Amino acid sequence: MGKTKTKKTSKKSFLKEYRVEVCYNTVDTEIFKPTPSDFREKHNLNGRKIILGVASAWDDRKGLADFLELSAVLNSDYAIVLVGISSEKIPSAITGIPLTDSAEELAEIYTAADVFVNPSREETFGLTTLEALLCGTPAIVYKNTACEEVAE
Repeated sequence: MGKTKTKKTSKKSFLKEYRVEVCYNTVDTEIFKPTPSDFREKHNLNGRKIILGVASAWDDRKGLADFLELSAVLNSDYAIVLVGISSEKIPSAITGIPLTDSAEELAEIYTAADVFVNPSREETFGLTTLEALLCGTPAIVYKNTACEEVAE
């Protein structure tokens, strides 16, 4: 969508008579930056392409069903890693990582991934998408969500 489109859209609303400035949430770029780690080794993911998803609570609204469907069609060259879910709640084809309260650990996980996927259709901003991008990991998101604007 982009800042320009967001600004134009607001000018079509009751806000049209007011000055509009689009300001994004900020992320600590001292933490969220490419951060090497032993994440791949620790989770036995060497030699595989990591498709990463991150959420504080996984459900269909956040895109869990999309990851489950994806896991059924990918071969063993790929590994889906979901942060914020227990391995007991997902098929064995997906690696579940418990929610972490360490931003540094999260930056390591983002950096280890080959691609970050945010299949949510209801994000108001998509902070995880921005964090992944800052760690050097490309992001895939749905069109017509706030995440599209972040991933541009």
